[in-house]
Amino acid sequence: MNRPDSAKGEFSSKGLIRFIWKFVLTQKAYFFWIYFLSLAWSLDATLWPYILRHIIDTLNQFDTNRSLAWPMLKILLFGGFLLWILVEVAFRIRDFMRAHCFSKLEAQIRMAMFEHVQRHSPHYFNENFAGSLSNKINDMVTQVSIILMNLMVFLPAFATCVLSIVFFAHVSGLFALILTAWIVIHYVIIFAFTPKCADYSNVHGEVRSTLAGKMIDSLTNNFAVNLFFRFRFEKALIKVDQNREQEKNYLSQRYVAFMYTIVSIVFLVGGISLNGFMIYYWLTGKISTGQIIQVFNTTWNVIAILWISGEIIPQFFKSIGIVTQAYTVMQDPQDVVDEPGATELKVNQGEIVFKDVSFFYGEKKIFENKSVSIKGGENIGLVGYSGSGKSTFVNLILRFHSIKEGQILIDDQDIAQVTLESLRNQVSLIPQDPILFHRTLEDNIRYGRIDATDEEVLDAAKHAHCHEFIEKRLEGYKGLVGERGSKLSGGERQRIAIARAMLAQAPILILDEATSALDSITEKYIQDSLDWLMKDRTTIVVAHRLSTLAKMDRILVFDHGAIVEEGSHKELMAKDSHYANLWKMQAGGFISDDTDDSGDSDTPEK
Repeated sequence: MNRPDSAKGEFSSKGLIRFIWKFVLTQKAYFFWIYFLSLAWSLDATLWPYILRHIIDTLNQFDTNRSLAWPMLKILLFGGFLLWILVEVAFRIRDFMRAHCFSKLEAQIRMAMFEHVQRHSPHYFNENFAGSLSNKINDMVTQVSIILMNLMVFLPAFATCVLSIVFFAHVSGLFALILTAWIVIHYVIIFAFTPKCADYSNVHGEVRSTLAGKMIDSLTNNFAVNLFFRFRFEKALIKVDQNREQEKNYLSQRYVAFMYTIVSIVFLVGGISLNGFMIYYWLTGKISTGQIIQVFNTTWNVIAILWISGEIIPQFFKSIGIVTQAYTVMQDPQDVVDEPGATELKVNQGEIVFKDVSFFYGEKKIFENKSVSIKGGENIGLVGYSGSGKSTFVNLILRFHSIKEGQILIDDQDIAQVTLESLRNQVSLIPQDPILFHRTLEDNIRYGRIDATDEEVLDAAKHAHCHEFIEKRLEGYKGLVGERGSKLSGGERQRIAIARAMLAQAPILILDEATSALDSITEKYIQDSLDWLMKDRTTIVVAHRLSTLAKMDRILVFDHGAIVEEGSHKELMAKDSHYANLWKMQAGGFISDDTDDSGDSDTPEK
């Protein structure tokens, strides 16, 4: 999944342009008019001094008989008024179009990136900070807008420079030459510095995203911080990344400041040269007073636009560096996707078959040529020490990972050839530690089946014994559960997850220590509900508490990725082997993890 930086950069420079251009094309008419109307700035910067020149010359010409000046002044003043109206109307129309266009563009980019990132497998989110991913999405949205808005300065800046040179050429070829040299030197310096600015910004953006991710990770786990009173420790930990961010930020801004120092020197030399020759030409009678006013005003307008564009160009390349870094999330391929021509999974019996399945997690071999068959409607228990492959087994059924070799079949349909949506709709998982959305209780239950009616939600809540504690809450089903369900107890979160699975009514059910967070009395109620839920469904139960598996049709005993025993509880106890040893080792119905043959932790198993 991780690629060399060079490969990432080469891909992003091409893919990034295509990515942005795709959204621009959806509003190409808006963007055309936005940039076209922005050119009004260049007219304002060059035509106003030209009109002012003729006003001054007219006043000088008719200084002795001023009444004769009015016919000419009337035309010039009316032309200036029209120019002012034209520029203002153009800018206001552009601003309204920009408000519509850019808000839509930002929404499209944000949703496209969110959809891409959201579709990654759980493994991807185990490897990346959610806060960092969110920060990159926000960076892309804001910086693309900045890049496109900067173009609203570059185009009129270029037009202003060209028009100014043309106007100066009509006054004096020397003035046009000096201005051209000034503009060229200015932009040569800017563009010579900007690649390094972009590199500094790219590094700073990556460090800043990492810092944001770690801060969010610390804030998300605030309970643990409070529990162990690790405030100083967390501050010191974050401080290391903050110092790094500050260093990279300083280097980036210092380099830009050095560039502006060079630009200021060029401005000083160019301004002195142009104004010096201008005064000399006026003293020697080579240009009129109106022309000197035109050259003087146009020069300052050009200085302003050069300085503004000079400030924006480093920001432009800085934004490019940030979006290039942010675009890396779009370069990460989704590791589990639908194959071309994937079909809908149809489950009739719910039979699950592993045929010579091999699976590696990185370099670590978890399963090799594993074959096992689970009949439709059969209740299967999975036991074994932590890291033996139980959770990996069920994760492969859900296609949270792609297998290296072999097939996993559900009712003779290869799950690698069916759509992920249809597969996940046919399999319900109740995890050991359910995570809830910071939404209402009703929303969290209805997540199992979005189109469920209120009556169906209520019925599922009653079967899962949620209704009792929900009714006692002030806002009932409309009450928010807090981030990750923090307002609920572990048992309450578990019951919400069970209600959600009940509402889904999937023909295949997986229970991963589904009652581990419940007290004994609640567990008895829930077990009755689970017995009802498991009826006529293919059910796989992962459990450390072996007493919960006594009624299973068959129990599979895992050890280092292999199934070393299988059979009913009575059959396995009669063998007096692995399962029997596990049973004897239990204290209060749980398997101890402190054994010599537990093996290394199986990373995919959570």
